[in-house]
Amino acid sequence: MNGSNTQVVADITSANINSWSGGTSGTNRWVGAGASAPQIAVFIPTPTTATETDLATKARGAIAAHNYKLAGSAVFSEVSTAPASGGYFRVSYMTSYVPPGSTDYASYCANVSTAAFAPNPVGPTSPSGVRNQTVAWINLGNGHCDVTQDIVTHEFGHALGLGNHFQGFGYPDAISTEFWDVLATLYANPVRTPAAQLVVRRAPA
Repeated sequence: MNGSNTQVVADITSANINSWSGGTSGTNRWVGAGASAPQIAVFIPTPTTATETDLATKARGAIAAHNYKLAGSAVFSEVSTAPASGGYFRVSYMTSYVPPGSTDYASYCANVSTAAFAPNPVGPTSPSGVRNQTVAWINLGNGHCDVTQDIVTHEFGHALGLGNHFQGFGYPDAISTEFWDVLATLYANPVRTPAAQLVVRRAPA
């Protein structure tokens, strides 16, 4: 799907602006130094099993896809050790949150949180509302579901600032053209841009 400009702005409003600031402070995203694009480190631990190797490969696929689709508005790079300070993405294997007593493993196949096995979403952590001091744990797998490439790419979207799902991001599909256009627009506009001032940017095909 490929929504209208109005729909892209509506999706950013519901998934980003209203998710993190109640609609009062504009967009919330990772930022770079000065006018530069944010440089986001992604720590992928060395896999020790075939399943972990598969998940690590899919995490690298998500890095490549986001670097292409965001076209320089955000730059992702894999690192071999966790950074000592600042914000970054941390891939974690078989640590997605499943509510106690639930057997709906497919619905909890992966999540983004502040820790392994944790349900709490990652939101703004600094007075300015930007995410640079956040460690976003990308928890992949629970031992009872198939973590697809699209699911991994979807979780990177949450870590980038999409709190709520919308048509084309979570249903009916994990990702879509609409998902990429929303992210491209979010990162092409300055942080704290109000919804009414967003300039829609389409992601490359």
